Amino acid sequence: MNGAVMKQPAENPPSPAPAAMHERGATLIEVALFTVIALGIVIGGIVFFEQASTSAKTTESVRTLASLQYQVRSIFQSQTSFGTADLTDLIITSKAVPTNMLADTDSDGDADAIMNEFGGTVTATGATNQFKIALTRIPVDVCSRIVPFDSTGAGLIGTGIASVSDGTATDTDGLAAADAGTFCSKNASGGLVTLTWVFNP
Repeated sequence: MNGAVMKQPAENPPSPAPAAMHERGATLIEVALFTVIALGIVIGGIVFFEQASTSAKTTESVRTLASLQYQVRSIFQSQTSFGTADLTDLIITSKAVPTNMLADTDSDGDADAIMNEFGGTVTATGATNQFKIALTRIPVDVCSRIVPFDSTGAGLIGTGIASVSDGTATDTDGLAAADAGTFCSKNASGGLVTLTWVFNP
């Protein structure tokens, strides 16, 4: 022996224990599950928000329609006819609708149009012994909630309903809730429909 120190062969690093590998695998599964659950909660929250928003807008549309009917009847209560002219300006002047629903389409500083909660318009027109109120760009699901009325002319939006039309089909003898979805979707365009109600005095 010449006094040299003999080197021991380097040992390979120990391989991970099976238990440690199992823990790593469990952690990845947990992360994946957490991600899926979190996405589900986010998507569920978005859907709930959209449903709540649509419900609130629907309720406001019903209130608006009820208010407009009352205002038109009040304005013409001492007259024998509603005429055949556009009554929208008259309704705006009488302050029958909230200011946030008014629009100035010709940019002259004065409101000249009524906008509904879904971005469409609201118009009122005389029909001699009756009057009409029309709403554009109403989503089909909202339409199906607000168009039903019974044979006496009573519905969610009020009383004295003589008919409702989607621009093509017209119902005059009542529209059951079970048939409203078909009525609203039949002639819809892009999921939207224009509705026109005819009201008795």
